[in-house]
Amino acid sequence: MDDSATQAEGRSRALLGRTIAGKFLIESYLGGGAMGAVYKARQLALDKDVAIKVLHGEHAGDAMFAARFQREAKAASKLDHPNSMRVLDFGEEPDGLLYIAMELLPGRDLFHVILEDWPISTERAADIMTQALAALAVAHDMGIVHRDLKPENIMLMSGTDDEGRLRDVVKVCDFGIAKFTDAPEARSTGGGQKLTTQGIVVGTPEYMSPEQGRGEALDA
Repeated sequence: MDDSATQAEGRSRALLGRTIAGKFLIESYLGGGAMGAVYKARQLALDKDVAIKVLHGEHAGDAMFAARFQREAKAASKLDHPNSMRVLDFGEEPDGLLYIAMELLPGRDLFHVILEDWPISTERAADIMTQALAALAVAHDMGIVHRDLKPENIMLMSGTDDEGRLRDVVKVCDFGIAKFTDAPEARSTGGGQKLTTQGIVVGTPEYMSPEQGRGEALDA
């Protein structure tokens, strides 16, 4: 195991048993990526399981980064669509740790579905993408661009249609690192204030558009 992996594992273990914001008790590590780590946590007041994403990295303690995070997480929390993962809470701890509390989804991400269920029928693929695009359309209407859309951020759960037949229920995740555009809806939720942090590339390179990789303006 290299030093970076060892450090990441150490950070993950250090948070186990910690209570975030006085109300979310971190119980177990679920996974992580370049922007942060995700944990299963217990919402103490409601005795309910939730997911907590903790943002890490050298920019987490930067005041401009924190301000942008607060603004964009607030917008993500306003998304209300059956195919969008719900953001329950967000904030910054006294030690600078930034967190997002989200609904905990039982299911598999699209990355694992592709690996485990291939080949996927045209009908199933179309249904999955239709639901994902419906969530994105609502976000775009609010002036929010996802910035990290990839198979790992599309969760599939088991459900039924109106006739009782099994179908996939799609949830698009990780709107917490979304990006405001110049849409009127974004300005009405505080998106008009320009907050930029130089040198930060948000997203996964394999799935980025060329303009995102170059740090240029993004649109829907």
